[in-house]
Amino acid sequence: MIKRMRKGHLAGLAGLMLLMPLPAGAQDGATLLEENCSGCHMADDNGALSRISGQRKTPEGWLMTIVRMRLFHGMEIEPAVQSELVHYLSDTQGLAPSETEGLRYVLEREPAHMEEVEAPLGEMCSRCHSAARFKLQRRTQEEWALHIDFHVGQWPTLEYQALGRDREWLKLAREEVVPLLAERYPLESDAWNTWLEAQKPEAAGSWVFATSLPEKGEAYGTLEVSGDSQPYSVSGTLMTVGGEELTLEGKLNVYTGYEWRANLDIGGTKYRQILAISEDGSSLSGRQFLHAEDSLGGAFKAARAGGAPAIVGVVPSTVPAGSSATVQIVGTGLGDVALSGALEATGGATNAYGSAIEVSPAADTDGLITVASGDTTTDETLAVYSHVDSLKVEPAFAVARVGGGGGSAGKVPARFDAVGYWNGPDGQPGTEDDIRIGSVPASWSVAPFNEEAEHLKDTEYAGVMDETLGIFMPGVAGPNTERPFSTNNAGNLKVLATSGEATGEGQLIVTVQRWNDPPIR
Repeated sequence: MIKRMRKGHLAGLAGLMLLMPLPAGAQDGATLLEENCSGCHMADDNGALSRISGQRKTPEGWLMTIVRMRLFHGMEIEPAVQSELVHYLSDTQGLAPSETEGLRYVLEREPAHMEEVEAPLGEMCSRCHSAARFKLQRRTQEEWALHIDFHVGQWPTLEYQALGRDREWLKLAREEVVPLLAERYPLESDAWNTWLEAQKPEAAGSWVFATSLPEKGEAYGTLEVSGDSQPYSVSGTLMTVGGEELTLEGKLNVYTGYEWRANLDIGGTKYRQILAISEDGSSLSGRQFLHAEDSLGGAFKAARAGGAPAIVGVVPSTVPAGSSATVQIVGTGLGDVALSGALEATGGATNAYGSAIEVSPAADTDGLITVASGDTTTDETLAVYSHVDSLKVEPAFAVARVGGGGGSAGKVPARFDAVGYWNGPDGQPGTEDDIRIGSVPASWSVAPFNEEAEHLKDTEYAGVMDETLGIFMPGVAGPNTERPFSTNNAGNLKVLATSGEATGEGQLIVTVQRWNDPPIR
């Protein structure tokens, strides 16, 4: 049994447990479920276990359930058996690809996603956790009702907290929320029944990808998935935009036929991938981030090498005018490349990552370039710029968290991009017709967000901004005797970016540790 969890919390546990190997000669999943769960969950006439049979969840959702059984109900289970159960439940009672659309940000641990939750679910549910957490579950109406009762029993002060004590929370939950959840997120769905019968895509084989690394910027590469059983072996090569070649190796598990979970070593740094394989098996998409700091990462797109012609990215995606650069068109099945728009060029050299083409835009070149190879084009446009009219900081609002100082929770940094824009036809910055250039190099700094932040010297205590990378590392956790009332190193900061004559501004809240950090927040 797990008695205590330190720095990684449940998020770190998920990174490990979802990559546990399946032992040779793994037992039948239904048998394992019976052996490990029937002591508490009663079987009906068809052998279906109470509570369990009325739910469907993601791999992270089932892992959280089993871990909760261990922590609070004394369940004893070996890690390898737990891994088998998560696989079995995810494969037989998971979510179809279409049922996770629009909600994958929470699985991918996107740090700056802002939810808009409609009433009454915002007040009743997402005041404590993300809306995606309950939207990524499917239950019978009876199970949704029992889920409400579980909340009241597990957290008895729930009805006395803000947005609880000002209403008849339990009555509203049972009479309004339960029917709404049962209607929107029912156990039975055509999407799931169709997916159960569908042929599942293969993870094994070669892939070509485009992504970005927190301290090295845009990158691309190839990876090979091999093995007869899970976890599969992953190996490959990654090339940074600066020309550095890094080796890639690790392990991969696939759940529900499409949920890709991999732990990788890229050039000596540990990364985690949470991706989805497309239903036809031709592409991958999701997010890759540092295993130790999931707030630092980037989007990951891949195409199956040798499949239908496809372009998954362009590296670099922005080129300063008056310079020369080798632009890698990342994809598969590509021949000669054609660039059109602000820059005209054809040709290119085919390589393992797609096709590379040399460009030398004139000093006064400004505009977007369409990239095509044969009949294949991409929305991932290339931009050449001689100037930037305006600059936006992305994300416009972010949160970092103090940590360390001997505590179990580490620091949670934040990363920003400076995104350049040209004025649109109206000639004014900050209007709807502005044209996005993309990420451009910038100088970074922070300033007090308001008078109170200036009075409390937040820029002195809250942390440090990397002037080149746009990565903010928060201060140490715990009381600070140099601050009023010995408060902690929280702060309210402006994030400032400068590129040429253009400047941009965002906001960063530096706050306290997140003590409960499950795989689905």
